Amino acid sequence: MPDMFNLTQQMKEYFDSLPENVQESIIQSGAKVNSLEDLKTVAQEFTENEQGE
Repeated sequence: MPDMFNLTQQMKEYFDSLPENVQESIIQSGAKVNSLEDLKTVAQEFTENEQGE
């Protein structure tokens, strides 16, 4: 799960730009997010999963 209190400004801006359902999925998943690239990868996976349903 991303540490919502220690996100870089870029990570926060990217996270805030995501659809709410993807944000919620990331938070609930417990995914380890340590960089902007990690966040983008996790978000892409959840976006693809949402589209596949």
